[in-house]
Amino acid sequence: MNNKQNLNISNYLVTEAIDPKTILPDKVNSDLEALNKAESKSTYKTNIARSIKNPKVQRAVSALKLSNPFKGY
Repeated sequence: MNNKQNLNISNYLVTEAIDPKTILPDKVNSDLEALNKAESKSTYKTNIARSIKNPKVQRAVSALKLSNPFKGY
C-alpha cells in the first residue's frame, strides 16, 4: 500500500509555488497596507500607568516605563 495515496493534503499546511506576476496589484496593495498597519500597531506602547489611582505608584510605574510582558517588547 502506498502512503502517498492515503494522505489527505487538506489536513496539512502546505505551501505551493506561485508566479509572483500572477498576483493582482489590488491584492499586493491590500497586503502591504495590512502589513504596514500591523507594524505600526506593534511599535505602539500603551501607557499602563494611566489607570493607576495611587499617584506615587503611577509615578513609579511611569519612571520605570514598565510594559506588558505579554506583548513581546
